[in-house]
Amino acid sequence: MVVSAHGLASEAGANVLRKGGNAFDAAVATSLMLGVVEPAFSGIGGGGFALLHTSSGEDTALDYRETAPIKSNASMFDGGSDSNRIGPMAVATPGLLAGHSEMLERYGTMKFGELARPAIETAKSGFSTYSVSRDLIQNKDASVMAKMERFTTTAKIFLSSTKFPLLSATLEGLASEGPASFYTGSIASAVSKHVNRMGGIISEEDFARYGLKRRTPIRGEYRGYEVISMPPPSAGGALLIRGLGVVGEAGGYFAKDEATRMEFTVALIRSMLEEKAAFGDPDFVDVPLSRLTSKEAIRVAAKGILSKIGAPPQRYPHDVGSTTHFCVVDKKGNAVAATETVECYYGSGISVPGYGILLNDEMHDFDTAPGRPNSVAPLKRPASSMSPTILLKDGAPFLILGASGSERIISSIFQVVTNVVERKMGLRAALAAPRLHLAPDGLMLEKGFEAAGVQRLEKLGLSPQVGAKTKLFYGGVQAILMDQQGTAIGAADPRRAGVAVGE
Repeated sequence: MVVSAHGLASEAGANVLRKGGNAFDAAVATSLMLGVVEPAFSGIGGGGFALLHTSSGEDTALDYRETAPIKSNASMFDGGSDSNRIGPMAVATPGLLAGHSEMLERYGTMKFGELARPAIETAKSGFSTYSVSRDLIQNKDASVMAKMERFTTTAKIFLSSTKFPLLSATLEGLASEGPASFYTGSIASAVSKHVNRMGGIISEEDFARYGLKRRTPIRGEYRGYEVISMPPPSAGGALLIRGLGVVGEAGGYFAKDEATRMEFTVALIRSMLEEKAAFGDPDFVDVPLSRLTSKEAIRVAAKGILSKIGAPPQRYPHDVGSTTHFCVVDKKGNAVAATETVECYYGSGISVPGYGILLNDEMHDFDTAPGRPNSVAPLKRPASSMSPTILLKDGAPFLILGASGSERIISSIFQVVTNVVERKMGLRAALAAPRLHLAPDGLMLEKGFEAAGVQRLEKLGLSPQVGAKTKLFYGGVQAILMDQQGTAIGAADPRRAGVAVGE
């Protein structure tokens, strides 16, 4: 089973499984196709996280997050401009192809060139199926159009066509030379020269020094399931484990009426988001994981969660990035949950002439103020909400999932997991159920909640805003559930027009 945010990407991955490839092979094919058909969200100019589970029981977290250029410094964005989210200074060193290289070298059975072929052909010939990326352009999303108007090369590529011949040729070259060539050959030179001409600081040395990180997944317990998720620099993995742990300790609220459940969920999401500022790159700062995720810490948090129900709303850091997520499981039980990104819609807005590569604006994910856990530093990875997650039952995958949607990743995954486990909902219903989120501008609710729940939140002074945000705001969860017979059930988030495809 492959589940992703676009049917062509899910089909590309499923075809790999049909040919005898494993989940890791299929993940690479899915990722490359997503970069073609949904370029607003991910691509080879970006990076990501992947959580891997092998049929032998090995769990590994791959961190191919983008890194700050060597010439970066903590004060470079401490002025309030938008230079950290649009233009040359926003570009961090891409990591996506390093992730592909590692996945295939250690776990794959097929060659990168074969896996890239569907993406190469689609980029060359174009596609007619619906994509959210095209929808953003056709609906003239303000942030997207600002980039298109500012960068003519990018506008020429994306505004009028779904054919990307330059990207196709670039992928063809990578298929021949291997994904690692992205960091040492002509592409690294072209990117650094183009960005520097525009006033940026990324260099060929940044590409040469880029290194993927193999990290140990973070683990927790919840209702008899073992939860494994992404460790720092992801904040989402630890916060998700903390939230689910609290539900395990005080989750009787989920068995009550919807108003009580909504109230409890608001309190838990607030509790999780309040801790996000403590996270940063673990190679640069000490992240207090024990304080957040130990059994004793969770017990204490569960006792205190009642005090947060109905507490005055607080302001949270505004996080407007965008991502994509996909899941894969094969017949042997190998599984991949991967979340990838170019950060904000269409990244920095910069495309590399002659190559068709859209570059990320991952510097936007750093704290702009110096002296904080997530402040900018050379070669540092920014903290992230991305949280690819797998729930294991007796050592085997039960639920494989993750989400797109910036900080809503944390709250959307939490709500889907509790929908499945606490509310006993089927997977598709669990994804489609209305969600809520605490945003910088208040408590946001999708339409569909019971009036009694909304009224309860109003009485608590939370001023819920129903239907005030678009469906994209609430995250795009893609998930696979393994039933008791070992059958894979896939479900794609209807908010992102995703598709689940079985082998």
